[in-house]
Amino acid sequence: YTGVRHAICAVNGTVTLQIALEALGIGVGDEVIVPGLTWQATAATVIDVNATPILVDVLEDTWCLDPKEVEKAITPRTKAIIPVHLYGAFADMDAIMDIAKRHNLYVIEDCAHKHGGEWNGKKAGSIGNIGSFSYQLSKHLTAGEGGSVTTNDLALAEKLDALRNVGRRPEGDSLIGADKGIGDYGDDGNFIQSGNYRITEFQAAILVEGLKRLPAQNATRDANGAYLNGLLKEIPGIVPLKRDARETKKAYFNFAFRYFKNDFKGLSVEKFRSALEAELGIIVDACYEPLNNCS
Repeated sequence: YTGVRHAICAVNGTVTLQIALEALGIGVGDEVIVPGLTWQATAATVIDVNATPILVDVLEDTWCLDPKEVEKAITPRTKAIIPVHLYGAFADMDAIMDIAKRHNLYVIEDCAHKHGGEWNGKKAGSIGNIGSFSYQLSKHLTAGEGGSVTTNDLALAEKLDALRNVGRRPEGDSLIGADKGIGDYGDDGNFIQSGNYRITEFQAAILVEGLKRLPAQNATRDANGAYLNGLLKEIPGIVPLKRDARETKKAYFNFAFRYFKNDFKGLSVEKFRSALEAELGIIVDACYEPLNNCS
């Protein structure tokens, strides 16, 4: 579905980010560039592997990583970039992949909000070295919990499979296979120290059925998003997120827009949200708190 050679399920989206970092050999002394506006797990998993997350500002019109700020943040210790495709927007993967290539950096796509989205005809999770997906309850492809990693790299696929499965060598011929594996395997088949991060078969069965419905659901969300954008852009003080022409398939997680209180006589955003909720009968919630504001 994503157009990659390997997709490996795990217990949740946080773990998929962690094992992606581990598979790339990122650890003590390394720096990983992450957006300052994202769910805390994007940065927390970098800390979990004993590396340092470097917070970089986002673009005003997409709330995704600002490529110019990414380039400024690169140091000799930088090993990877984690672009997050946030809400209904896509990170500028053309610019990010160009930066990564020039500086010899890995790219881990955080696709927790972008199941089925496409950038220039390539699906989210197929552009960087590794893609990370979440199937948590709020996601538009869900089994209550769960996650997966995607990659075209055979060696990375074997490491990722082992990291989610207590370090065991991948079974059967689905990946490299026992006779062509990487590393020095012990008698018990283990070659990486790791924990048990396997998804259950019950969750996987739910996800298989959900995946069949996802394209039609994404198309409905896209049509609704375009309709809402068209109406809201006519209201002073309301600015929808940018719909980039390079997004060849849209995938909304939540519908988001910017609010400028000066156009509403200084009305606080909290009161604005409360008024919208009372008028519409739906939840109007805050976006993620910028990570630099969190203790």
